[in-house]
Amino acid sequence: MNQLIAQLRIHSSELVKGATIFWTILLTIIVASYAIAYFAGVPDMFVVTNAPIIVFVAITAFRLVKEDLDYSIHLGLTRNQFAIGSMVYILGISVFFNLFHQIVLFIAATLQGTVLRDTLTFLSWSSILNNETSFFLDFGLDLLLTVLVGFLLFFLASLLNRFGQLALYLVALVFVVALIVPAVNQKLFQTVIDFYQGTNLLFVWGLVGAIILMPLLSFFTLQKASA
Repeated sequence: MNQLIAQLRIHSSELVKGATIFWTILLTIIVASYAIAYFAGVPDMFVVTNAPIIVFVAITAFRLVKEDLDYSIHLGLTRNQFAIGSMVYILGISVFFNLFHQIVLFIAATLQGTVLRDTLTFLSWSSILNNETSFFLDFGLDLLLTVLVGFLLFFLASLLNRFGQLALYLVALVFVVALIVPAVNQKLFQTVIDFYQGTNLLFVWGLVGAIILMPLLSFFTLQKASA
């Protein structure tokens, strides 16, 4: 347990600098977008702020295996302990980043129409689905996607550590082949359409199932990973 706590402390200390830089850049982009929209007279500018969070968590998850596995093993952690600690860490930063993101969007929505002109439109699930349940819908789906991508990149990093780059190429090949099979891509497309129309929540359950599956695959892969 002490080794696991030490691992999480190491991860957290490394996160502070990265998170500070990330949010400074993202908030600067938002402010700059307001300035451009206002001074250039753009009536409605579209801004995507949730995708960078997913990318940041994905990179962080990948680096956990690539940069911290060896040190954690030498610190005394077993591979399962390292995997569990990493999953908790990925889940924690996903919750924190997406919660802070929703706070930023709430402040922006409050200022628009009062202090600021209505110049920016932020991409959100409630706007995509034409549903005004705002916080819980946006936060919940963003969190699911962030955790899924984070767990997926952790698994891919585990494959890379265990089998080398060939494993990643094979996974990518299977993914591409699956998408070009008509039975698969048509089913996927229809599932997304049904979700968009609010008639089927299979998309959400698929995300939950994948989130459960990724840690199990990572545990299995890391059992004999080199360190």
